[in-house]
Amino acid sequence: MSTVVEAPTVAEPSVSHARSLAFSAIGAIVGLSIAGYGLFTAAGTSTRSVPNEAVALINGQPILRGDFSAQLENETGETLATSSRDTQLKVLNDMVREELLVQRSLELNFGETDQDVRNALVSAVMRQITVQVATANPAQQQLRAFYDQHPGRFTTEGKIEVRDFLVSNASGRTTEEKLRAARAAAEALRSGSPVQRILRDFDLQEPQRHEEDYYFAVKYRLGDALFAQVRELHSGQVSDPQPVGSDVHIVQVLKNEMPQPLSFEAAADQVLTAYKEAEQMRLMEATIKFLRSKSSIVIAKDYASDYQP
Repeated sequence: MSTVVEAPTVAEPSVSHARSLAFSAIGAIVGLSIAGYGLFTAAGTSTRSVPNEAVALINGQPILRGDFSAQLENETGETLATSSRDTQLKVLNDMVREELLVQRSLELNFGETDQDVRNALVSAVMRQITVQVATANPAQQQLRAFYDQHPGRFTTEGKIEVRDFLVSNASGRTTEEKLRAARAAAEALRSGSPVQRILRDFDLQEPQRHEEDYYFAVKYRLGDALFAQVRELHSGQVSDPQPVGSDVHIVQVLKNEMPQPLSFEAAADQVLTAYKEAEQMRLMEATIKFLRSKSSIVIAKDYASDYQP
């Protein structure tokens, strides 16, 4: 009689689904970390440093130093070597603003090619931002409030007639000698001495005589600093000597018809234009502020400490 022997039972291996998921997750994280490291350290990707050839990165888009130098020269006629730090920072800020608006134009599906197109894109975005203000008709109450908030802004156009005398560099005198002669000449003019005698005695020049003209025209001829001295002078008064370049100027006011305030009704057109300009500026600044807030702007180290938008 045969005997049947049963084979021992072998237990099947137990599988842990939780452990499998944990290992899968760890593997995925490691893989993503490696991929992310490669992505953000690869050439051409956005980092918190600015390449040597750029002055800024705007959302990863470089503003190249060559373009910066060219725009500085185009806008100011100066080079990096001759321009001031403030001038360079102003041009840099202009380029940052331009890049923000260009990137916004791309978000709006405009195009991007050469500088002329970039200028057109910036203009298009600016028009898109301000079109509502440009075509709106503000209420009279808004215009009246704007008029009241800017006293002295809406006036008649002033007129002035002056004689501009100068001690020129051609005289060969030192700066102190020219100032001393100019002070003495100014006192002589104030005392009523004949102009021809003063011109001869103090070796003054009067390059050109002009008739009475509007403030803006005389300001253009004299320059901002010199005009600021004479605009508040009355007929017959004489300015203090003012160095301008290598020359020293003395200005005698013959007639000054100062600007007079306009009533709201008389200034209605001026108020409307100024109101719309102010509203357009407000909208532009608000848009630039918003675009900056959602953008990554990295300035090169040699400008970062001074750059103020």
